[in-house]
Amino acid sequence: MLSRQLIIYFLLCLVSIVMVKEFTFRPTFFSGNGNPVILLFPFVFLTFLLFGIEWCLRLKRAAFQKQTWGAIFFISFALLIISTIFEFFFAKELLEQLGGPPTNIDSRIYRFPWLNQYTNTLYVNLYTFILFVSVLTSVISFFQWRKRKI
Repeated sequence: MLSRQLIIYFLLCLVSIVMVKEFTFRPTFFSGNGNPVILLFPFVFLTFLLFGIEWCLRLKRAAFQKQTWGAIFFISFALLIISTIFEFFFAKELLEQLGGPPTNIDSRIYRFPWLNQYTNTLYVNLYTFILFVSVLTSVISFFQWRKRKI
């Protein structure tokens, strides 16, 4: 089921997550130069898309028994819930460090759009990657599980 192409796309996704994290300013620093990560987002979206397509193709070709598809579905659905919870707490903690949302006058990101040099990691991080993969896996495994007779 694993292929060289899938591994390469996975590694590119990890590299893009690390790049976004490294180029995003921490709440304690001041940045007046705009959002340099905007230039990385096309690369990030492309790597996520390529990985997602390859993952779906490989998963659809897999020949598992009905019980295995059911187990894959429940595990991926559990990962979906867990990663959503972790993403929620990650976003909550970051917004607390920033002093609140962009509408709060005391916030470091006051009057900034939601996508800015301090909040890039809200959108691209390990939790969102796991969420993305678990959604794809849940959907495909559910339909494969329902389709199997034995």
